[in-house]
Amino acid sequence: MKTIGIVCEGDRDNDMIKAVVAHFMEEEFQFLWLQPSAEFGNIQNGSGWKGVWRWCRAFPGSLHQYLTGIDPKIDLLIVQMDADVARCEKEAFCLAIDMKCPGQLQEDPLNCSIAKGGNCAQKLPPNGVCDGSVKERTDYLRKVITDLLALDGSESVVITIPCDSTDTWVLAAFEDGLTDAESIVDPWSSITHRKEYHGIRIPGGKKSKKPYSQLIDRVCENWALVKDRCPQSLRFETDVKNALAKEVQTAE
Repeated sequence: MKTIGIVCEGDRDNDMIKAVVAHFMEEEFQFLWLQPSAEFGNIQNGSGWKGVWRWCRAFPGSLHQYLTGIDPKIDLLIVQMDADVARCEKEAFCLAIDMKCPGQLQEDPLNCSIAKGGNCAQKLPPNGVCDGSVKERTDYLRKVITDLLALDGSESVVITIPCDSTDTWVLAAFEDGLTDAESIVDPWSSITHRKEYHGIRIPGGKKSKKPYSQLIDRVCENWALVKDRCPQSLRFETDVKNALAKEVQTAE
């Protein structure tokens, strides 16, 4: 049985990734939740996009040794970060643009005192690096993760950037007549603005495991529709299948 490691923003992203991979691959895998995870990851990384960023930058040039040295050995690593990061988070562009900022080379962009003080000079979207479109946001974040991990193409790694987030896949699975799904801002608010979402109660608007598992079930049931409406989901499936096929060829 192959082992897939998952580095993602949070609990429900992990649940979603495991479910959809098991669905479209139609075989059993062992999944290891590496981040945010107290068992395999560094709990100090925290969750969310900054946790993914911190996890990735801990392995520049040494990822292969980590993936093959862990027990069980990881056959495929999936790294997830939502595209809303490139829409909302100025710090995500700190290392990409020279802002003539006094703290740019001295401070950790994920814990910057200038940004915390509300004095960040970065503008969103930062034209020239990312124009704010779905394509440029997803391409930019994919490059960020590639650079943080210092990937050279030989590693068995799939980077997925759901746009605006994995919650978009939920909307795509449920809503009739939905168009331009990946341009919807903050899809979770569209799911939780009522007491129930298509008969599923979501207490307090929180992503609790039980109600979210019902949403994930519909995503899997309507995965073909999700892929049609969300190009990043189609890319995710294609990349996973190609990576696992490559692993089989290498083993042979």
